[in-house]
Amino acid sequence: MKKIILLLAICSNILLAFNPNDLKKLKEDGDCPKCDLSYADLRGIDLTMSDLRDANLSHANLSHTLAHKANFSNADLSNATFINANIKGASFVYATLLNVNFTGARIWKGDFSHAKIDTCNFNESALGSAIFDGNNLTNSTFNGTILYKTIFRKNVIGIPK
Repeated sequence: MKKIILLLAICSNILLAFNPNDLKKLKEDGDCPKCDLSYADLRGIDLTMSDLRDANLSHANLSHTLAHKANFSNADLSNATFINANIKGASFVYATLLNVNFTGARIWKGDFSHAKIDTCNFNESALGSAIFDGNNLTNSTFNGTILYKTIFRKNVIGIPK
């Protein structure tokens, strides 16, 4: 029985893994819109100015990445990790951000307009001049977060105190 469970776990990870051609494209071109990079280990990669619109980055590890002005618009970032990432000026417009860990990330001027945000960890991150518009932040945490000049439009629910 234990062998069957182990085999199922291994097979499910293989089926849920990213597309190796998409990862190669990202590393060579710097852009990969609509790519499947789910579960990819992207730690420390330079994604500056990368176009990742509509990409599947669910469960991806983006810790310690440099992603200045990267475009994550409409991307699925569910369960992604951005610990200590430097992603200034990035666009998360209409992105899916469910259970994303942004602990210690620098996201100055990040645009989160209309992103679906739920249970995200922004603790100890820097969100100076970030834009939140059309979001529900009720289940997300902002302990120790820098919110200098952060813009929360009127239609944002659960604004951190």
